[in-house]
Amino acid sequence: MPKSKDLVETTTSDSGSDAENEKILKRKKEIPIKPEKKPKIEARTSKVATKSQVQENEEEGMFQIGKMRYVRVYCFKGKVLVDIREFYIDKAGDTKPGRKGIALSAEQWNHLKEIIPDIDAAVKKF
Repeated sequence: MPKSKDLVETTTSDSGSDAENEKILKRKKEIPIKPEKKPKIEARTSKVATKSQVQENEEEGMFQIGKMRYVRVYCFKGKVLVDIREFYIDKAGDTKPGRKGIALSAEQWNHLKEIIPDIDAAVKKF
């Protein structure tokens, strides 16, 4: 497959004027060549966090609460946020934050902590 772009040219009959031929040449359309398919990535084994990785994450303010769910504390635009979020592993094998989650301000986090007994009581009813 050629690496450069192929040009498609529209031809006209020999009876056309130079102006018409010039217009047609200006209308050449470039057809993009499809990139070659990437080879499939071999199946990866599931990542198991070692003790040092867990300690490293906790030092960074990240705490695991489920298989791929974490709570992390970080500063964004000068505000401290408590982020409860699902993570995923991208094609390169890196752990990245997903779309599912919520980031609470310090004020919202403190309010949540205050109402935890009420939430626990509601959970016990079920």
